[in-house]
Amino acid sequence: MMKFEPYIYIVAFIVLGAGVMSEGARAAALQRKAGITPKTLYRELAKGSAKLQIIDVRPDPEENFEDTHVPRAVPFPGCDMQQTPDEAKGSIEMIVPTIIVSQDGDEETFERCSAFFTSARNLRGGLEAWVDADLPEDTGEYEAPTPGAGGGCL
Repeated sequence: MMKFEPYIYIVAFIVLGAGVMSEGARAAALQRKAGITPKTLYRELAKGSAKLQIIDVRPDPEENFEDTHVPRAVPFPGCDMQQTPDEAKGSIEMIVPTIIVSQDGDEETFERCSAFFTSARNLRGGLEAWVDADLPEDTGEYEAPTPGAGGGCL
């Protein structure tokens, strides 16, 4: 019996590990499907410890993004790098947890754009819901953050 004991432990660890991975994948899929509300996103941003990026996928950044956008958002119009302003291209991280902001939280736009990121959630209701919730907005052209600047945006 003693000779098989290490193998029993190995099999038990593999089964438990598979269960944990499966549960994690299920939780991530649920979170992805549920999206995030504007007020919840605001609370995350206000904490200052949120390690996420906000990607604004609305077309025509000169008209849309410069008029108003969620603070800290990076323009990625239509999820097309060719339409993305040069100064924003280096700020888009594909492996960072991402919030995708469209005009109205359109699911089709979210599905298309989320394919670029390893972990993405949809801002439910999009920028319209953010504005309707009377949350802080930024205006103007995108400016890449200064390295090591720190501090919050809200």
